[in-house]
Amino acid sequence: MLVCVAACGQGKAIFNVDVYSYMAGTGKDTIQYFIPPATSDSASTVLKVSLPPGFGSSSVDSVKITTGNADLLNAGGTGSIGFSLYFAADSAGTYTAPAALSIPSTAVSGPDTVAVAITGDLSGIVDSLFKQNVLWVRIQAKGTNGGATLVSGKGVLTALLIRVVLQDKVF
Repeated sequence: MLVCVAACGQGKAIFNVDVYSYMAGTGKDTIQYFIPPATSDSASTVLKVSLPPGFGSSSVDSVKITTGNADLLNAGGTGSIGFSLYFAADSAGTYTAPAALSIPSTAVSGPDTVAVAITGDLSGIVDSLFKQNVLWVRIQAKGTNGGATLVSGKGVLTALLIRVVLQDKVF
C-alpha cells in the first residue's frame, strides 16, 4: 500500500491512495474484453483496498481521482470501450452500488493501443467509504460492437491515484 500524507493547514490532512499499487503485478490491473458482433458486453475486476487507521473519526472534505490512466490494447475489430468505477464496503456491494465515475467510451479499431485518462471528482458519492479501514473497488470495462467481426483486446490500468482530503481528527 502506498499512501502519502500531507498537512494542508486548517486542521486538514491529505492522503494520496495509490490504488494502482494494489493491482500492479496481480493481474487485477487487466480486463480482457471479447465483444461479439452487433452486441454490447462488459467485464470487470474487483479489488480490496486497505486504508490507514484513523479515518473513521474524521470528516471527508473531498475525494478525487487525480491521476488515472489505462491503455486499451485492441487486438481486432471495431467498437468502443468505456470504464466505470464502483466503490463499496464489501466486494458484493460493488455489483449493486451505482457507478461513482463513468468514463465515456473510446473508439477502438484493429490492432492498436489507445490511451484513456481516468480522472474525476468522487466527493459526496463515496465519502463515507473513505472513513473505513477497508473499501472495495470494481473497475468495469463496457464495450459495444456495431460491426460484423469480434472486438477483442484488453484494458490495462497503468495508474490510479485517489486524493482524499480529511477535516480534523485523523489520528
